[in-house]
Amino acid sequence: MFNDGRIMRLTFLGGALGSLMRFAVGAVLGDLISLIIVNLLGAALLGWLNANKKYDNGELSALWKTGFAGGFTTMSGVATVLYFESASLGLMSYTLGFLFLGLGLAAYWFAFVISRKQNR
Repeated sequence: MFNDGRIMRLTFLGGALGSLMRFAVGAVLGDLISLIIVNLLGAALLGWLNANKKYDNGELSALWKTGFAGGFTTMSGVATVLYFESASLGLMSYTLGFLFLGLGLAAYWFAFVISRKQNR
């Protein structure tokens, strides 16, 4: 099987890289738009990786799925809701939260379908 210590290190490395990428996107685009973008890109990336059997490997899965995609998108949806609530737009924040969830699921599905077709 896999070395648990190696899996943990790969997960940590992927999470660190994903978090740095999220920070870079936020620094370039600003808070709100970067939250939307990282959520959609992260969902699409995860869909792409899940459709590709190559990433079912424990090490690659730990690095890219759990680590990178997790670090890239961690708490972004929650942060979006909190951003709008701090702007006194509570109801709108929940509506947008559901919209982002729907868009994220659509991004995941779209990337999954394309990746599956390319990797047959």
